[in-house]
Amino acid sequence: MYGEYIWDPLALASHWDGPGGRAGAFFVGFAWVVAQIGTNLSANVISFANDLTSLFPKYINIRRGVIIGTITASWIMVPWKIIHSAASLLSFMSGLGIFLAPIAAILAADFWVVKHKHIDVPALYRRQGRYRYNAAGTNWRAVVAFLISVVPNLPGMAAQVNTKLKVGGAQYIYDMFYLYGFTSAFVIYSLLSHFFPAEGTIIPATINEEVEIIGGVEYRNDGLSTPVEAGSDGLGDEKAVMKSAEFNV
Repeated sequence: MYGEYIWDPLALASHWDGPGGRAGAFFVGFAWVVAQIGTNLSANVISFANDLTSLFPKYINIRRGVIIGTITASWIMVPWKIIHSAASLLSFMSGLGIFLAPIAAILAADFWVVKHKHIDVPALYRRQGRYRYNAAGTNWRAVVAFLISVVPNLPGMAAQVNTKLKVGGAQYIYDMFYLYGFTSAFVIYSLLSHFFPAEGTIIPATINEEVEIIGGVEYRNDGLSTPVEAGSDGLGDEKAVMKSAEFNV
């Protein structure tokens, strides 16, 4: 429309002249600001602060986590260099992809292939639950799959950021980083979990709620006060009455 490719919204709005153009630029800019604030607060700052609070509850609360996240994102990561040009922005987004692809693959493989969609939901929120895997709280199968997926892409990412670097054939792997990253992580994690299964995390049916038996009566911890007699059909199918305690961790 303007005889050139414009990727920067600010540069695009600068071409809007007259009262109508200025009004349009204002409302578009206002919507952009609201979207940026909403996205960064909910998806970045608050979630980051929650993670830090969970990892270091003795030293970090939500407020401190927000401050750390803000300083990291607005100064340490030098965002003005990331958005300096379209090429640098695309390089940064591609760099995120080499980490996001294996994470998505491992999550999908674990849920669909390894656990067959059967999850102990209450155990997800227990510090020492069945999904702790080991003393360090890590699933080594996921770690191996993640490293095999990410490491071959690192030279290509470095060459993408610094064009003076020569990485040889590694550039070809980076050219299909998402395809390689997702496929390799999915396959490797599935194979490792098949030959070296984490027996304590595999259950025959989904557990959605806690059930306590008091005096031969089952009580659900779902906010309901109505007791259900043990052995009755009041909870629906048999999956609903399964308890986390029935399976060893």
